Amino acid sequence: MIAIDNLQFGYGRHLLYDGFAARVEQPGIYGLFGRNGSGKSTLLKLICGLLTPWAGQLQVLGRNPRARAADLLASIYIVPEEFHLPNLTCAQLAATQGVFYPRFSHALLNEYLAELEVPATERFESMSLGQKKKAAIAFALATCTPLLLMDEPTNGLDIVGRTQFRKLLQRPEHAHRAVLISTHQAHDLESILSHIWFIDQGRLALSARMDELARWLHMGVAQDDDAARVQAGGALLYQERIGQQLAYVALRSNEPGAAVPTGSSVQLELLYKALSLNRDQVLQVLAPLRAAPAAREAA
Repeated sequence: MIAIDNLQFGYGRHLLYDGFAARVEQPGIYGLFGRNGSGKSTLLKLICGLLTPWAGQLQVLGRNPRARAADLLASIYIVPEEFHLPNLTCAQLAATQGVFYPRFSHALLNEYLAELEVPATERFESMSLGQKKKAAIAFALATCTPLLLMDEPTNGLDIVGRTQFRKLLQRPEHAHRAVLISTHQAHDLESILSHIWFIDQGRLALSARMDELARWLHMGVAQDDDAARVQAGGALLYQERIGQQLAYVALRSNEPGAAVPTGSSVQLELLYKALSLNRDQVLQVLAPLRAAPAAREAA
């Protein structure tokens, strides 16, 4: 669905991406993480053809997105972090812009608006920022494009709105699309992500499925350093104080890649900090996950 090889891009004299490579070969919800300035928003714009790579190869659904072919644009939708909506109602927006997306569903739009509690007949000018964000999300989901790009979609949403957003993304009609979400709100999305990408120093430092990470890493809370080492069993990769307790990320003590214990999960906020503050050690431990899928299967 997306194939990126040896991508180079920057702004002015600043080289942002140098030798970036990535693949999206199957549907799923991909979380895109990285420090501020790592180029997450830029990558989404490159994928949908709003920016032109300096060098390298970038194909989306088998096409060059920068060519801006109508049939490809009808298969991609992007929700930027900052956006402008014309002073229309949701129904008017669907009538005027939904026609550009052959899979657009007015019935689904109405269902999503109802779930998000956004009035279909109210003009955007009179809506709050949160309501506008929900309306933009509802429209994006209703396009039913094979590829959906979202930049910080939960910014501006309250706690209930974030729960509603997660619920909508898990609906069965989205099972066959690839959704790339750039976010810093790791905790909001960790329960629904199928894959994560971590961008660092102009490259894709880590690309892994969530279930793979759960098999390799153990995350928990202990009373002190000694207790954390006993609980983890394997090497501690990251730790931080939370009040009187210690949160940690560790390599699992059992054989890496073995069946994950019941109830285990990946806490993305802890993993994000571990990757940001102890990058080299974490990536060294996860080196087998960074290999090409064919190489992992052969191993």
